[in-house]
Amino acid sequence: MRALSGLKVIEWGRFISAPYCGKLLADLGAEVIKVEDPCGGDPSRRYGPFPNDVPHLERSGLFLYLNTNKLSVTLDIHSVAGARLFKKLLETADVLVENHPPAQLLQMELDYEHLKKCNQRLIMTSITPFGQTGPYRDLKGCDLTCFHLAGLAITNPSGGVDDPDTQPPLRGPANQADFLGGLSAAVSTMSAVFAVEKTGTGQHVDLSQQEALASMIRRNLGEFSYEGLIKTRLKGTQPSSESVLGQCKDGTFYALCNTDRFWANWLEVMGNPDWAASELFESRAARRENWDAAKAMIEDWAKDQNLDDVVDAASEKRVPCMPVNSVKGSVNSDLFAARDYFAEVDHPQAGRVKYPGAPYKLSGTPWAVAQPAPLLGQHNEEVYCKRLGYSKEDLARMRAAGVI
Repeated sequence: MRALSGLKVIEWGRFISAPYCGKLLADLGAEVIKVEDPCGGDPSRRYGPFPNDVPHLERSGLFLYLNTNKLSVTLDIHSVAGARLFKKLLETADVLVENHPPAQLLQMELDYEHLKKCNQRLIMTSITPFGQTGPYRDLKGCDLTCFHLAGLAITNPSGGVDDPDTQPPLRGPANQADFLGGLSAAVSTMSAVFAVEKTGTGQHVDLSQQEALASMIRRNLGEFSYEGLIKTRLKGTQPSSESVLGQCKDGTFYALCNTDRFWANWLEVMGNPDWAASELFESRAARRENWDAAKAMIEDWAKDQNLDDVVDAASEKRVPCMPVNSVKGSVNSDLFAARDYFAEVDHPQAGRVKYPGAPYKLSGTPWAVAQPAPLLGQHNEEVYCKRLGYSKEDLARMRAAGVI
């Protein structure tokens, strides 16, 4: 028994946000049928990384990660026959997850008001850059635009810049708007699933990726709301964080020395160097004023040290200090290994691949990768014939007509 066993989801999405939402549900046991275009499938199939840098629709690392535990059917929803078949799929579904432009769905009569007529219990989760309402609802957007419009980019880099006029704000890495949008959509969807059990009626979940990102800057919003404070990006205008990135002989560490106790213990890690006795560092106020000088001395000391020795010594002295892992360091981390975080999965085309797991453990209904990402259209016969009652001859005709 899995946590979401019995939940039936149709995923009509592309790239990251909707597929990530579907993945989060599928990995907990929901049945997720992924609807892909017959001509090439989900665009993420064409994004790398690929083994040996050779593009292949069935070997995209991004697609393989985002689509574990799903079934794949191909369907041209833009055709009359395809739209009819799509609605038939929705008749017994609990959830539809999609990330298409609102105007496109309205034109195709696949918006929520039309679809709920074929299933009153249907929950339709729509993920878009700016939501289903408002002046930006019909504008295109991407991770970059969402990041800047949400107000997150202006806080990056956090240490400030020398010249705000020539050094622009930076968006964060790794498609955060897409992934956070998918995560927020999954949580919102499950809230609607609980609600339909009480009311018997589904609802439309309207998820704005911009707003999902804006929820991450609450401190900045609070400072502006209560104090009218807008932080400048000019370096040196904010109090020092009293932290340091130190480059050792074999890696980098991050250490935090923002209390007198942390500072005193850190000096013991470094062997109580003579320079630390200077009046420049005798109090926390003095250290904050002269932190650049202290940081330079720490960095000079670190370059002759071994990373594990520094981290172990700091841990023994109860100083916040941790290695700054590369991807390789994270994958090979003893901590991740002890938690069984990574899962290795065999795929018929890509071979055995290591995937990131879930950051939680459910003792009774565990998370699991029960099957790898599907091949394009792999489950056409299972879904269309065995579940919807079409014959193999029907499938052949629909394939010849380009419907599937």
